[in-house]
Amino acid sequence: MELLKLCDGLDLEIKGNSNVEITGITYDSRKIMPGYVFAALHGWKDEGGRYISDALSRGASAVLCDDSQLSVDNAVVLVPKGDVAESLGKLSSKFYGNPSKSMKIFAVTGTNGKTTITYMLEKIFRRVGKGLGIVGTIAYRYGQINIPAPNTTPQSSDLHKVLRDMKDLGAWGAAMEVSSHGLVQNRIAGCDIDTAIFTNLTHDHLDYHKTMEDYKKAKFLLFDKFLATSDKPDKYSVINTDDPCGKELSLILSEKVITYGLPARADVFAKEIHMSREGTEFIASVYGKDIKVKTKLMGKYNIYNALAAFGCALTRGLNPEDIAAALSEYIPAPGRCETINLGQPFSVIIDYAHTPDALQNILSSVKEIKHNRIITVFGCGGDRDRSKRPLMGEVSAMLSDFTIITSDNPRSESAERILLDIEVGFQRKKNRNYEIVVDRASAIKRAVDMCLPEDILIIAGKGHEDYFIIGNERLHFSDKETAENMLLEKYGKNRNK
Repeated sequence: MELLKLCDGLDLEIKGNSNVEITGITYDSRKIMPGYVFAALHGWKDEGGRYISDALSRGASAVLCDDSQLSVDNAVVLVPKGDVAESLGKLSSKFYGNPSKSMKIFAVTGTNGKTTITYMLEKIFRRVGKGLGIVGTIAYRYGQINIPAPNTTPQSSDLHKVLRDMKDLGAWGAAMEVSSHGLVQNRIAGCDIDTAIFTNLTHDHLDYHKTMEDYKKAKFLLFDKFLATSDKPDKYSVINTDDPCGKELSLILSEKVITYGLPARADVFAKEIHMSREGTEFIASVYGKDIKVKTKLMGKYNIYNALAAFGCALTRGLNPEDIAAALSEYIPAPGRCETINLGQPFSVIIDYAHTPDALQNILSSVKEIKHNRIITVFGCGGDRDRSKRPLMGEVSAMLSDFTIITSDNPRSESAERILLDIEVGFQRKKNRNYEIVVDRASAIKRAVDMCLPEDILIIAGKGHEDYFIIGNERLHFSDKETAENMLLEKYGKNRNK
């Protein structure tokens, strides 16, 4: 696309030859090819401006940056009036033919539940013949596209390319997880949203946002900035009003709102709830109409996820019976309350819970199921919010019968130091029913060996992840694979009994 045409309608100052042909857009100088635009983004840990020379040496035709004094030979400089990242999103959307304008875009934010809700939406809309792409923590996928996700929310130039590819393969829409980092960093700029969903707000990411108030403001950007400026004609917000921040948000929104929760005051709520090891049954009351829902998922938090997906599907006119039928067929997303059954006389659940609230959710849920003991294996990641470590320790101390504290992506920190931070939570609760096993594989083996009939083993924190990060080294490791191998070795002979 000709640069002048690409920049038409965007608030950019063009310094240089605007007739140049643009062949691509990226923020990563290593991906530059001749004719590309290089966006010099301001990073949390690095500055894109440091890589301008590298981008030019690789053939970049234009540089998008906020340095109005920058002058380079044989390339155009684009200076936005506002934020570089926002301009990157708008440029990328236009370059890829504005795919979000002709697709249905469902965006989910909140501390917990985003992955499960997007996968539920995929199942629901597939049932009525409408294909949804998925953009989220596990992968960006649709049809032949299956890209492991480096970030929950991709940078805008990657996002718009993925949406374009999905649309070209026939996707009717896309369900996106939108992280607080992605919102603050304008990664969804240029994306027109149809429905935005808010799940909840609990303690997480304070290493980045510093305060819960700033974290809340980041989440609210999905609604008061990106949904508000979307060009879509029929916009909705779907809000969990049982959450205090959700309640606050529902009162300040100007778009149409569907509320969900467990009390009867919400538009979509659940009642007559029955839980077991096989799943959950409840009645979904939808604007006064009762629909029976049966899912393979455990826990009250997954009822919230189902209600969020229910509310979102209603915004597009789906029949409540079709929604309930799809939820009954839904199989948990990888690493989200995922059960393993290889003949052992106890339950094993792999879950991504890596915040105090998420850990409390999964442990509270299994406590409502008949069991002998709850044994929990978990850790906390390094170079992340330290303040949540003792809080997660407190949660496990209160809700588990025994806990094995272990490593979880220590990165540049000492694994032993992280485990001591977690141990503080057990000391606060005067709980001694725990042990520390630094090696994660050894911790899982220890837990499997100590399980008795009717116990429930929760392996929390990593979920779908198949890697382990120590320093700058990324090693292959999967909780599911590790547990399966140990269970097969010990109980595999019982599988067909």
